[in-house]
Amino acid sequence: MKLAIQGCSHGELDAIYASLLRTEREQSLQIDALLLCGDFQAIRNHADLHALAVPQKYRQLGDFHSYYSGEKVAPILTLVIGGNHEASNYMHELYHGGWLAPNIYFLGAAGVVELNGLVVAGISGIYKGNDYRKGRFEMLPYDASTIRSCYHTREFDVVRLKALKDEQVDIVLSHDWPNTIEQWGDTQALIRKKPFFKDEIQTKTLGSPPLMELLQCLKPTFWFSAHLHVKFAALFHHDQTASAAEPSTVVAPKTNANPEALDIDLDSDVDDDAVPQSPPAPSTSTNITTNSTLNNPGATTRFLALHKCLPQTHFLQIIDHPSPHDVQLESRKSALNYTQRIPPTLRYNKRWLATTRAYHPHFSLQYRQSDLPNPGSTSLSERIREEEEWIEQNLLSQATTRNGGKRKQDELDGSRACSPDKEGEEDDAGGLDVYRVQRFVRTAPAPFEPGGLSQAPPAWYTNPQTEAFCGFLGIENKINPRPGFFPPTTSQMHAQQPFQAPYDVLQAAVDGQDLSGQHDQEETTDPNALAIDMDDLDSDCADATTQAADDNHTQHQPDERQAVLTLSDDDDELNARWKEGTG
Repeated sequence: MKLAIQGCSHGELDAIYASLLRTEREQSLQIDALLLCGDFQAIRNHADLHALAVPQKYRQLGDFHSYYSGEKVAPILTLVIGGNHEASNYMHELYHGGWLAPNIYFLGAAGVVELNGLVVAGISGIYKGNDYRKGRFEMLPYDASTIRSCYHTREFDVVRLKALKDEQVDIVLSHDWPNTIEQWGDTQALIRKKPFFKDEIQTKTLGSPPLMELLQCLKPTFWFSAHLHVKFAALFHHDQTASAAEPSTVVAPKTNANPEALDIDLDSDVDDDAVPQSPPAPSTSTNITTNSTLNNPGATTRFLALHKCLPQTHFLQIIDHPSPHDVQLESRKSALNYTQRIPPTLRYNKRWLATTRAYHPHFSLQYRQSDLPNPGSTSLSERIREEEEWIEQNLLSQATTRNGGKRKQDELDGSRACSPDKEGEEDDAGGLDVYRVQRFVRTAPAPFEPGGLSQAPPAWYTNPQTEAFCGFLGIENKINPRPGFFPPTTSQMHAQQPFQAPYDVLQAAVDGQDLSGQHDQEETTDPNALAIDMDDLDSDCADATTQAADDNHTQHQPDERQAVLTLSDDDDELNARWKEGTG
């Protein structure tokens, strides 16, 4: 399976997707999924900017709102974690994970999914010792303190991930670096690139100590990070200790200020004034081809951090990683003669669901987090086993493939909906299919909807995806409940059918076709399940703009573009699309 990994996104989705699509064309490759390592900036409208912790000059909508509204559709299945520059109110809605937009899935504050059978874990945010053992006490409206503390990693999420120590974890995504990971790579080269890290490297205080504990506990094949805006590779040996070589040959900088910022209180990003106006051309780098049957599985972890999306920077890496369901994915592609993008399967990890149930009684919304069960204790292991049995009995025992493997009239041939893994055999894990449980629904208004142009602070929204996930697991929705104590929103909301993007819009995102004036009436049954497939390569590319369907097409008849959530029936404002005026 071909995977693309991206460092900090900073709202540059158009440039990232254009770079990947250009790589596909030039190298005759297909990428199956894109993994984004934080600072995604899922900003839906102007109100969300009030929940974004960045200097004032960087408070811009970026590209995401077009994907959220349905004007554009992500051409490649995308998995996302959060960083320290996020619309934290939206990610709070999806604490347990969910679709930020069609085909863009957020792993949550911490989460584990199976991507075509590969176990992918993610943890959002960055480390701050003062907040690490606190509960998730932050709520809207954020003040100058909570707008930062809400993206700080919590012990509750790290401990839950540690409970997967007996599970084979293939990939871990984090925004922050594991503490001292730089000692396992070319430290001197890192200091030459980023001299303001020298003191932290020498004192071994760079990065997150809890993430290093997690790396040593899970022993994943790969660990990908971002945050420090530099490409850096390391090979961590789990049976050795890091070299204590001091990088004393490098001249110390005149100031300790980090112009690219480890945290928002220092963040000025002085080298970022030039925002790319066209898809950047990332520097090429060496391909990584992996084999899941390494000589010493679990003995080493390959760490890679990547830059942010800027011209001539290493912000993308493409790897070839075998997955358990490669044969099935390839057969589905070949059945369609490789004429359509077919997505890899995306399922919840059973162990993670059991762990979520086991720890849920300890989840705190208070300022202080109560003591948590030791993830290595016998009692907790037994509790997780009991929860796994509950999942087997309640979520898996009656699971079958959708339609019993038969294709509905409105389903694309070759889609996951009608393709059991083996001919004549039910899909045992079908009950854990993410697409079955969570469907993307807009909560806050898009910029062209009533209320979407408001400059006021964001309102509270209870996300139907979080309610669906909690209902699926049989747990209380503590983090994002229906509020009785929050002020009502400015408009009366009424939910409609889940968003469905016309199929020609999806193809335009993939092929760069101009769909002006076309009125294709076919729709995909699952807007989240686009699809992709691709080849290995580590050349980060550039231009190749994805052209979305024009406004005429997206504003047609209701059967061609069904709104997910509208706040009123004011057609005048619905048709008056907001145009970004920041250049």
